[in-house]
Amino acid sequence: MTPEYQNLYYLDKFTQTPVVVYIIALLVVSFMFSEYAMHWYWWLFGIVGVFGFFYGINYYTRTWLGFGVRRFEKSLFSTALVIRVIAVFFLYWFFDTMTGRPFMFQAADAFEYGEEAKWMADCIREGRFSVYWDYKFVLSNGVSDAGYPMYLGFVYWLTGDSIIAARLLKALWSSFTCVLLYRLGSRNFGEHVGRMAGVFLMLEPHFIIYSGMHLKETEMIFMLVLFLERADNLLRSREFRFWDVAPVFLLALSLFTFRTVLGATAVGAMAMALVLSSKRVANLGRRWFLLIVFLAGSSLFLGGRIASEIDRYWNLRDSNQSNRMTEIKRTQSFAQYATKGVLAPMIFTIPFPTMVETPNQENHRLQHAGYVAKNIMSFFCILAIVLLLINQDPDTGWRNNILIGAFLIAYLLVLVQSAFIHADRFHLPAYVIELLFAAYGVARCTRLRFRRWFTYWNVLMLVAWVVWAWFKLAGRGMIE
Repeated sequence: MTPEYQNLYYLDKFTQTPVVVYIIALLVVSFMFSEYAMHWYWWLFGIVGVFGFFYGINYYTRTWLGFGVRRFEKSLFSTALVIRVIAVFFLYWFFDTMTGRPFMFQAADAFEYGEEAKWMADCIREGRFSVYWDYKFVLSNGVSDAGYPMYLGFVYWLTGDSIIAARLLKALWSSFTCVLLYRLGSRNFGEHVGRMAGVFLMLEPHFIIYSGMHLKETEMIFMLVLFLERADNLLRSREFRFWDVAPVFLLALSLFTFRTVLGATAVGAMAMALVLSSKRVANLGRRWFLLIVFLAGSSLFLGGRIASEIDRYWNLRDSNQSNRMTEIKRTQSFAQYATKGVLAPMIFTIPFPTMVETPNQENHRLQHAGYVAKNIMSFFCILAIVLLLINQDPDTGWRNNILIGAFLIAYLLVLVQSAFIHADRFHLPAYVIELLFAAYGVARCTRLRFRRWFTYWNVLMLVAWVVWAWFKLAGRGMIE
């Protein structure tokens, strides 16, 4: 891939079309289902999110085009941090005003994480940390979901149970993630693609809003992107030392303590990259040496308890999906049609945004601008994957990007088999890598027919958003 065939920044057409389509969708949905039109503040969240994302990436990819690497990284990090810090304070006030406490709507996991962290912090202060340790690692059946409450417990211990301090740290980790994604993208697809990916992540509404929530996704995605960036660097480096290899193992291990299947997918992607990567990435001897070291280390650290936990999740996948669908059907009669066969072809694109007032779905309306961004940007992600797969050039083909490609595809395949195929939180680990592929898709979207397809895709999304609004209301018996 040579520079003359790249879009070096995000074009005006790719900015204006999604914004116009989104405004049309808002107006059409509000007119057709006027009785259930969103409250004004959800409109505000959506308009700020969608306009800020599409016009923002157009502006920043142009403005920062001539920056040197160091200046770009500083600008990317500082701008991301300012945006996220503002979001942290605003969402703290918004949640407290709307719910009576500074937690998201229907806060279940988020509130429980905070309560467990308080207990752990109290155990440390009172000199009985062993009580918490035994509860978490002796009496429990696995390590999944153990990492975040412990991390939050240490933050609470150091900050006097400060919710704001914990969320400001989230803003920090999320801003670092933008820089890491830029470095990962630059190494895989070139400097300009990496820059676009970093800016995409900086402005994507999901990742901004999650900085102001008490969920684990911000820290988990930071650890994931750090793992992929360090693993990719190790794979491509001409020499490696113990202190280059050890962090990759430790980061992989940490992912298991956030979400078991995420850790397993990351380890599997690393193994595939070591086997299938091209000689341009790393010569065969070094790859096989690293594979042996990686597998030996993995068997040492990931055996026993973690292996049995992975096996348990796999064996329960069908029953878990069935139980969750049964629960959803109680409030959504059309859920019976949301089978794996229906949703799997849309896995890069879903979920769709909620633009109507349905009961107990405030968090969906809060995040609907992020859903819009994901639906639109999935076009470029799909285009990128297709172009990479048909590219037989040994210097630019898919075998030069095995690590990130294998992770993305493997994680989405696991998600299709899970009970959470349409759950937004569970898409985020894949979505952050989808944004990286989307940046490559934008850079390669130079042909006129590709741009026409993008217009058709936007029209298709407009139809999907309106139909989804009807689906949400009709399935709940709110309209006929």
